Amino acid sequence: MIDPEVARLRRLRAEALRVRQIARRLGTARWGVDEPLLERGACAGWRIVRVATGKLIEHPYLRYQQGPGLGSLLGNRLAAEWIALLSKDRPAGLKAYAAELESLSRQLGDARALTWSTDFSDALGRSQNEIKSLLRTIAVEIHGAETESVPLATRQPVRTPRTQSPPRTDGLVGELAKGFEGDWPYLAF
Repeated sequence: MIDPEVARLRRLRAEALRVRQIARRLGTARWGVDEPLLERGACAGWRIVRVATGKLIEHPYLRYQQGPGLGSLLGNRLAAEWIALLSKDRPAGLKAYAAELESLSRQLGDARALTWSTDFSDALGRSQNEIKSLLRTIAVEIHGAETESVPLATRQPVRTPRTQSPPRTDGLVGELAKGFEGDWPYLAF
């Protein structure tokens, strides 16, 4: 691993720890007790932390193997307390939590796209799919039903089949290809 990859994994781990701390704190609110969406998010964050920490521990330099610092943990706790203070009801709390989950999903996408290890990329991909599924569920919970008011980041893209245009038969290549249509699997010059 190189320095940028280590920094990226540390940011991913810090963001996952932040999401987990926020989920745990919102889970103690009056509206958040036994909330399955918060429990799912906290567990997903913990799995991401474990995967990222395992990858960082593989590094030969002891300096890169360090865990999260005390400042990071205190910052996460303060952020969780602030979000819990501002979100008085369930929709407001879920919206704030969804914003943190979207940030984690972006960090996951960055780490997954720039990693060389296939096993690590697969683990991050599974976590990213889980986070996106959780975001869709939260969007449905907040907005009631899937409508146009659901944020773009939580909706699945609509995939339409592409139509294939016929090959061009003009010019010199087209004239040469007419005589060899059934004789060759491809025409190479």
